Amino acid sequence: MSKIKEAAERHERGYNCAQAVACCYSEEMGIDEQTVFELTEGFGLGMGGMEGTCGAVSGAVAVLGRMNSTGNLAKPDSKGSTYQLTRELIRRFRMKNQSTVCRELKGMTTGTMLRSCRGCVEDSVRILDDILEKL
Repeated sequence: MSKIKEAAERHERGYNCAQAVACCYSEEMGIDEQTVFELTEGFGLGMGGMEGTCGAVSGAVAVLGRMNSTGNLAKPDSKGSTYQLTRELIRRFRMKNQSTVCRELKGMTTGTMLRSCRGCVEDSVRILDDILEKL
């Protein structure tokens, strides 16, 4: 099953957008799914229901951090490259959907939905997969 379909199915089962995206990569990240689920729980609905940054984008950024970080606590040396990958993900998501802000994507401020939650989840996974292939 593709990660896009996996993420959409998780979202349909009640995972928030961040959980739906990030939990698909638990095996690749070397973290059990329950831990990923717990760590990303607060990112739903634009970070805790504040309708800010889209949870699907936040979940993808969490995966990028885990997959790109050197984990060097003594000398954090991978931040720059992780920030670059994050900017690429956000740029591509914004180019496709016109925003990365939950309330704007859902049309809460304009009355016009730019993208459904499921669509945001699918787009985030599609972009994330493409970026991870290049690592």
